Amino acid sequence: MEGVPSFIVNPELTTVGRSVDVGPIVIPGIGTGVAYAALDQFGQHITIPVPRRGQILEVRFHDLDDEGIDKELWLFRWPPVLAADNAAFSLSDTDNPGVVAIFLFSTWRDAVNNQIGFSANTPASYYAPEGVLYGALKTLGADNIAAGSLPSISLVIEPGVAV
Repeated sequence: MEGVPSFIVNPELTTVGRSVDVGPIVIPGIGTGVAYAALDQFGQHITIPVPRRGQILEVRFHDLDDEGIDKELWLFRWPPVLAADNAAFSLSDTDNPGVVAIFLFSTWRDAVNNQIGFSANTPASYYAPEGVLYGALKTLGADNIAAGSLPSISLVIEPGVAV
């Protein structure tokens, strides 16, 4: 997404009661023109700068390819070891305890040329001592992303509310 910053956030923010917008963050490693199958790894892991503690109020999936295919965003405390892009999503026993939250994108709003998916499973509290969470996406359908239409995610976070 030319001209769009990779993220917008102040990870040092500690004020309680003010929401922080994080993103949009383009999902790295997605193959354009590649046929994905349901339950495939969708790109590579995403590094998400966040306030050190907080509550994720909303997650959005920006679908510039206009497919509206459901996805899951898995958030981790550390960078997970993932399958290759377009291979079956699989999680090691070692990475399983690092899961912070899983968000389902199954509610879509169509804007003719693109769509936006809104997360279920919010709010979700987290603690990230380094000010970073890591994400992995799993597609739940048959995607085929066109060049120039790479998707991204964004989050709305209320800092300082996690215990």
